[in-house]
Amino acid sequence: MRILIADDHELTRAGLRAVIDREPDLEVVTEVATGEAAVAACAEDAVDLAILDIRFGAGMTGLEAARLILAAGQTRVLMLTLHDTVEYVRSALAAGVTGYVLKDAGREDLLHAIRTVGAGRTALPTDLLRLAITPSAGPSPSDLSRLTPRESEVLELVAQGLTNKAIGRALGIGPGTVKVHVEKLIAKLNVTDRTQAAVLATRARS
Repeated sequence: MRILIADDHELTRAGLRAVIDREPDLEVVTEVATGEAAVAACAEDAVDLAILDIRFGAGMTGLEAARLILAAGQTRVLMLTLHDTVEYVRSALAAGVTGYVLKDAGREDLLHAIRTVGAGRTALPTDLLRLAITPSAGPSPSDLSRLTPRESEVLELVAQGLTNKAIGRALGIGPGTVKVHVEKLIAKLNVTDRTQAAVLATRARS
């Protein structure tokens, strides 16, 4: 199985490569540090499985990259992340991801998830999967109460159509910090992107 690793931490990539390359049926063919590079690499090379972090230091998120990679239909995706919230799992499932592993998982659990997703099956932590597939009514204006005051401020500016850079200037914070707030509010609102979050905010005001 030909594998791509996408993580903005060099030591994480090196650790994953060390684990994977010891397996005769697995091969790391590409390492990248951004979501954009992951999408490009999957489009250019014959990659069977992309292992993506959910967040990168800048640029495209792992979930955004996953949507684009999966849309091409040639590469399966496994999310490897520190985030164990059901909102992130639901967002990953909504993006079409079939594998989700926490970074504190053991070596055997990681390898099992890689082979399971590579074979076209689903690999998610049992407790998170149970919560993620519990039926819900979907996003509603009442979900806005789950946001922190700062996340609410960011959402209001997102609804006005501002970019992360413009939001950062308005609030006196960096665009990277804005990006983190946007990702968190998208997960909390159980929507798939900032556009849906903006629609929800607008609906709540009307």
